[in-house]
Amino acid sequence: MAGPAVAAEESLTVLREWAERHNRAVTSEDVEPWQDAVTGALEAPVTARARRFGKLPKSARISLANPVFYVPRQSEYPRWFGVAALERSGGGDRQVLGVFVKEDAAGGWRAAHWLTFKGRPPQLARDKEGYVPAVSESGLPKAHARYLGGDDDALIPDSYTSNARDQEMGDWTVERGAVTPGPGESYALRTEDGGALVWYAVKEEKTLAGGEASTLPEEVRVHLEKNGEEPGETVQTTWQWLVIGYAPESGKGRVLGESVSLVAAR
Repeated sequence: MAGPAVAAEESLTVLREWAERHNRAVTSEDVEPWQDAVTGALEAPVTARARRFGKLPKSARISLANPVFYVPRQSEYPRWFGVAALERSGGGDRQVLGVFVKEDAAGGWRAAHWLTFKGRPPQLARDKEGYVPAVSESGLPKAHARYLGGDDDALIPDSYTSNARDQEMGDWTVERGAVTPGPGESYALRTEDGGALVWYAVKEEKTLAGGEASTLPEEVRVHLEKNGEEPGETVQTTWQWLVIGYAPESGKGRVLGESVSLVAAR
């Protein structure tokens, strides 16, 4: 039988050291510190944010409390585990669900997914020693991409996902382009009812056309300004979804929560 992806003592160290790396990165002028803190689907959103806004105030630093670890058994690399914790920042508290990944024996642990989550996630299955089986993502990322592309039967959306298909951006006409799963891997753990809790990503291309510069979303306008560009008749944008979903043993998957970030504009 394979051993755990991470030992109990090490998981606490991983979380503490990652919070320290996060705080150094978020209060730095540079993008480079994020390379030691994040990977996979989380890399593009945090580096794009760092390029747009630069150094953030000390109030943006976080601390993590009351962690609950979701550790699968794994014998080979890359290894990964999930965590739920209370993130404290700027005097406020919020629950977050994340995934940490270690690519090889010599590498360090980096966050591949990090998302605020409201409510209680599905109850996860555990073996006699408390480890949670890793399972397939059951096609949930592809189903989400199909839904955003217009397939109403692909999955059960939450309100944000449902509204995102008809999103308006000022007086700009929005034409959706390619919608694809990823980048980065998906991560799934078995729930008590035989389903799966899934962390995944979706990348969405949108073309904005025919509007006034003043009505562009602020993040698009700032992104262009940082690159020394001005909006033309069209603006090509790329958006990164970080999503947590539930895939039942049979039937449609369901979106439980998401964060959507602009990662490119030109």
